[in-house]
Amino acid sequence: RTLLIVIGSLIYSVGLNQFIVPVGLYNGGFLGIAQLIRHFMESWFGISFGNTNIAGILYFILNIPLLAVSVKRFGKEFLAKTIYCVCCYSLFVTVVPISDHLLVDEHLTACVAGGVICGIGAGMTLLSGGSGGGEEILGLLLMQKHSNLSVGKVSAILNIFIFGTCAVIFSISQAIYSVLFTGIVYYVLDKVHFQNIMLTMLIITKKQGLEKIIFEKVNRGVTKWNAYGAYRNEEREILMTVVSKSEFLQLRRLLLAADPEVFIIIEENVFVVGNFQKRVNL
Repeated sequence: RTLLIVIGSLIYSVGLNQFIVPVGLYNGGFLGIAQLIRHFMESWFGISFGNTNIAGILYFILNIPLLAVSVKRFGKEFLAKTIYCVCCYSLFVTVVPISDHLLVDEHLTACVAGGVICGIGAGMTLLSGGSGGGEEILGLLLMQKHSNLSVGKVSAILNIFIFGTCAVIFSISQAIYSVLFTGIVYYVLDKVHFQNIMLTMLIITKKQGLEKIIFEKVNRGVTKWNAYGAYRNEEREILMTVVSKSEFLQLRRLLLAADPEVFIIIEENVFVVGNFQKRVNL
């Protein structure tokens, strides 16, 4: 999983420094704050960083307080992975040079290309069981208590202040394109990060006791009722549960092993109200 962190943070840094920074756009979250600080250091103090994105180092400094808080909620293993993620982000954002020429000369194309690349990279770091820090830690903390929240949604709320600042300091069009870029990042991130995708599983089987697999392996509730197949009038059991996509991938294999004739219907991206917990797989 440490390889996922390295590759994910490298992909993110390439998308940011090659597509977004050259066209004068800003990231959301704590990295966006770091970019703004970098701008103020250049404009107010006349410090030139050339093609080096010093925002990577500033991002690490901003994360120190959040890293101290996260150990109380997620434990030492999560903290170790997150520190590793933050270090990789900070290193690659600083080391990967800012492109000295525009790879694409149109803002919308840069937003889409950079957003998809950065979203894939950020999602890969979350799949590692750690966090890229900043708003991702905040999102992971909140999604455990509020099932309708995700890392992407929490980050989007935080970004209102950041992009409002961009609109005042720079221009409205620059802020709008930055918002578009960040929205694409978080949309792709939520798709890559399987724990944010909720599925309804409808399981039809002749074999009794398959609900025990769901209880033991993912600890989710199950609704169960008896039914009959209309064609042969044979008795069936129908089980219904809601799981994350990562949990479904695990359950599918186990259910097929227990009953090769099981019939599973899934519906993706369901909205759940009630006693349902989004979890962080560490």
